[in-house]
Amino acid sequence: MARPRIDDVARAAGVSKTAVSFAFNQPDNLNAATRERILAAAAELGYLPSPIARRLASRRTDQIGLVVPQATHHVFANPFLPELLRGIGDVCDAEGISLVIVPPVGGSIARAVEGALVDGLVLLGLEPDHVELELVRKSGMPVVALDVDSWEDAGVISVDEAGGADAAARHLYTLGHRDVAVVLIAEHPDSGVDESRGISARRLRGIRDGFDAAARETGGAEVQVRILSSTVSEDGGRAAFAELQADGLPSAIIAITDITAIGILLAAREAGISVPDRLSVVGYDDVPASAWTQPALTTVHQPIREKGRLAAQRLVDLLRGRESRQLGTELLATRLVVRGSTAPAADGRHPSDARASPGGGGVAHP
Repeated sequence: MARPRIDDVARAAGVSKTAVSFAFNQPDNLNAATRERILAAAAELGYLPSPIARRLASRRTDQIGLVVPQATHHVFANPFLPELLRGIGDVCDAEGISLVIVPPVGGSIARAVEGALVDGLVLLGLEPDHVELELVRKSGMPVVALDVDSWEDAGVISVDEAGGADAAARHLYTLGHRDVAVVLIAEHPDSGVDESRGISARRLRGIRDGFDAAARETGGAEVQVRILSSTVSEDGGRAAFAELQADGLPSAIIAITDITAIGILLAAREAGISVPDRLSVVGYDDVPASAWTQPALTTVHQPIREKGRLAAQRLVDLLRGRESRQLGTELLATRLVVRGSTAPAADGRHPSDARASPGGGGVAHP
């Protein structure tokens, strides 16, 4: 059976197609009797108006988009995203709007954004000068940016990336670790985030500052920091562990995402490397799964769900013209959560620390 069309409803109700459109999109333009006759005819025929046509008529979609920098396969492999979506969803549910995930199309963020039927965008970890966001900047579409330093003429919700990383570094220094690997986000063809900028750069800067400050405050040895990158996934963590094992494992690893750290934990267990007796591991994000690993993961907590909620609320307020703080940057606090994946370095304190007083290096927050 062919799907009923607006013409069929118009004939059945004895009205014009424009009147049918009014009945669904602008009911105040019709008297009650005519509107009820049209709706009754539509119900009898099983007619449903095209959602695209309705959105074109109203010039709004009642949808917001979350633009993510990686392909759907990689993004949903990271438990960070479901927590962020919970926060965004809290607002969407309350406001009666829908959320659309906007991953790159054919590797292109620009193509994805161009085809997205949304009223506004939340941009995840995409720097404002990203070449593929030129269309967004020129279009004037309302946006809120997550995890960037700033965005001209747009709201920004971010966290104290460097502060959390600093706390993680000081924690490891206090435990006697002087040979530490840092696993950053690998450069990805459809992302402007890599080891030289964005999230990786801010967290690495915090790690270096934390180690330097701890060494200076205690008179202890400097930390040898090895830098490598991996994809944001469990497989990426496994690959990073294999690379480090081939070169000789450090005493500790900081992965700047939890899912990478979880991959490292699993690879270490399979290789017979005891965590934390032989190797300490620190993550970043504090996704729920970080408390369920064996051992539970020491990590930097960021308020993921709250970050999503604040971003969505700011965007919806902007779309609906509400009085609120729509522009500017809101920086959320981070804190270190110490669990079972970190312990004193296996060989004790570094020989060059012999004359240094114990302790120092800051306090880890449970």
